[in-house]
Amino acid sequence: MNPMHAEKIRECVVHIGSEKTGTTSIQNFFARNRDALVERGYLFPRSLAHGNDPVHLRLSEIGRGRGDAERSGLAAAFGRECDEAARAGARTAIISSEFLHSFIRTPAAVTRVHKFLAPFFERMRIVYYARRQDHLLASMHSTAIRGGYTTSRSALTVYPAKGHHYFDHMEVCDLWSAKFGAENLVCRIYERGRLVNEDIIDDFSSVVGLPVDGTRARVASNESLSFETASLLLLLNASVHKDNKELRRKLVAAGRKRGGSKIPLLTKADAEQFLSKFNDSNRAFFSQYVDRALATDFSAGFDAFPETIPDPPPARQILKLVFGAEL
Repeated sequence: MNPMHAEKIRECVVHIGSEKTGTTSIQNFFARNRDALVERGYLFPRSLAHGNDPVHLRLSEIGRGRGDAERSGLAAAFGRECDEAARAGARTAIISSEFLHSFIRTPAAVTRVHKFLAPFFERMRIVYYARRQDHLLASMHSTAIRGGYTTSRSALTVYPAKGHHYFDHMEVCDLWSAKFGAENLVCRIYERGRLVNEDIIDDFSSVVGLPVDGTRARVASNESLSFETASLLLLLNASVHKDNKELRRKLVAAGRKRGGSKIPLLTKADAEQFLSKFNDSNRAFFSQYVDRALATDFSAGFDAFPETIPDPPPARQILKLVFGAEL
């Protein structure tokens, strides 16, 4: 079937992240409820993901130019899926990949995403959640520790690794609005008090027009690591066992069960200095892209950060706290 002739769904909502703003929770929710959501008018496509993964990574790959060889086949499969969903009553498609935030950094890449999607929809909206940059930095560092991508105790090492664009909300939104139109950008603030019901899924549902389910259990995804678990994983990351995924999984699970202290590996002074890099661009971002009724700035304060980063506990103490046993 020629995808250009597929029956169109009226609207596509492209959720581009940013990373570390509850994207996993959103994707898991819509993937779990995919069949029921079609009956309510929403398509969360399978064809843009790899296997059973809920994130639409294949669209990110198209944007990067890495999926060119399979683009026609993917377009045909996506067209068939849109056509089937439209015939079942779907009027809104929801696509979600935080890698559209982290990987797509040039006008040419955004154009490739737009070119792929445009034949299928009458209207497209871009949804972007912005998190205060120092909190984003600390959260990304926790993820890097969890995944074995760093041996550094300082969250500041994330900045050169990710680059300035990753943290600059104004740059990100200017990039996407240049092709999709500023009027089609929906920018939300990732802070608990500014989310509908203080919940990311409820907030995103309100953006796409899906009635909020008051009976849904609220489940957190990708919780931050405790200081003790992070210290243990940093030891693992620097060891010959760093590629042992099963051991890593067990350590994370044990640490989650045992709890511990939540201490970001970023000092208060460093957090304040890092955030100051974005003062001008944040003012422009809120002025141009954020509904004033929602927010005019990020919430202030640095109480979440320590004055100094504590020394790591002795290995024996870490193991005792994480595993809850004398060793």
